[in-house]
Amino acid sequence: HRKTILLGALSLFISSLFLIKLIPSQFFPTQDQARLSIKVKLPIGTRMETGRAFGLELTERIKQDYPEVRMCNFSVGQPDEDNAYGMMGDNGNHIISFNIRLLKKTERKRSITEIADQMRKDLSKYPEINTYTISVGGGGMGGQSSVDIEIYGYDFDVSDKFAADLSKELRDIKGCSEVNISRNEYTPEIEIDFDRQKLAENGLNITTAATFVRNRFTGSLASYYREEGEEYNIRVRYSPEFRQSVEAIENILIYNNQGIGIRVKDLGTVVERLTPPSIERKDRERMIKVSAIVGKDGVLSQVVEETQKTLDKMDIPTGMSYKIGGEWEEQQESFGDMFSLMVLIVVLVYIVMASQFESFTYPFVIMFSIPFAMTGVFIGLAITSTPLDLMGLIGAMMLIGIVVKNGIVLIDYTILCRERGMNVKEAVVAAGRSRLRPILMTTLTTVLGMIPLALGRGEGAEMWNSLGMTVAWGLSVSTLVTLVLIPIIYSVFADYGQRRKDKKLARKKQLAI
Repeated sequence: HRKTILLGALSLFISSLFLIKLIPSQFFPTQDQARLSIKVKLPIGTRMETGRAFGLELTERIKQDYPEVRMCNFSVGQPDEDNAYGMMGDNGNHIISFNIRLLKKTERKRSITEIADQMRKDLSKYPEINTYTISVGGGGMGGQSSVDIEIYGYDFDVSDKFAADLSKELRDIKGCSEVNISRNEYTPEIEIDFDRQKLAENGLNITTAATFVRNRFTGSLASYYREEGEEYNIRVRYSPEFRQSVEAIENILIYNNQGIGIRVKDLGTVVERLTPPSIERKDRERMIKVSAIVGKDGVLSQVVEETQKTLDKMDIPTGMSYKIGGEWEEQQESFGDMFSLMVLIVVLVYIVMASQFESFTYPFVIMFSIPFAMTGVFIGLAITSTPLDLMGLIGAMMLIGIVVKNGIVLIDYTILCRERGMNVKEAVVAAGRSRLRPILMTTLTTVLGMIPLALGRGEGAEMWNSLGMTVAWGLSVSTLVTLVLIPIIYSVFADYGQRRKDKKLARKKQLAI
């Protein structure tokens, strides 16, 4: 029944390809390491005392509402200048950073993503909070996945409005537990719009005028004070009451080369504006980023798919573009590199086997076990609803080297039986009967060794679940198919080769006659 089995195997492989659409993907799984980081931003200008009091209030509330919390501390305000690591972070009197330690995963009922999602719901009820971010595991590898939509556009107002509209739509997507905009905190600033013509009429330029104004605020170095070997700078600047209002700034005097003092209001206009604290750029284009955290009910690929559908429905303003980047972009690049490596590994495995067997046919027959290893991977991930991640792809790469081992054992013994004088059918049957036990034993030991990785539920076990799942399912299915399919494919090639030999012999006999 060679044709029936070959058609059945081909149907199985083709059918498994349709399962790819059912398998979600992510870059790295979220690891439950019992650590949470929360950053709460109050309105800009909040006093440190107010921020500290609110931090104490939140700490007590967290300890009261979440019995899983083992330790909770927070910091508020600017770090010391000697703290280089702290200075690199986002700090200020209005920013409160929490560090939370939870009970071990085995000592609580809720997962860390469930706790984080509930905290997001609770924090959204506080009107004092402008924005907040919750990082699982301190962020980075093993934290919750995020979808970053990078919006490019020069006009602040247009890009801000589009980002706000998009964030509202993302909050309605299943699996999005937190949505943040990178440029949503505008700082009030007083700006001076100098009139170049008026400056020129008074013998001044932009640089000179700006330097005068800056010195009135930050001070100019007038002299030094020395005491006991120490030297201190003496800076001269306006008193606070003469530089903290629009009216005061309008009356700042700027002197030209003739020593004539001209007030700022006579050289330009003083206005109060709201400006972003920073302007993000990528590839020399202004950018605003909308980030959506993937919650416990979502997977990165599914959230990206829904996000793309949402973007397709929205009207993109003229002169503006977007790109889904961040972790999704990194995942696509890494997956592409992994697939290229898998192709290279297949080629190298084939070359090694061809050199050892001194044949191109036998390695080609053995390589048929690899596609059905992928069939097992697709079936296993689809049945268990396990997302495919980077570790899962590493497991698939391992399978390429593992599954050909069974084919090598089977084909090598079949060749040995042929050399002993058996025909194709006898050699195939003898090899299958003789090598069945060692193949099943090695497969069983490998699969059983992968079960703890596939089903592990301890701290950090999430990282290895997909690797164990891909190897266990891929090897199991490939072994079952190999025991039947490889002998049949071998017999087909052997019969074809025998017929060619018979034809050559017949031709030689005819030529001899």
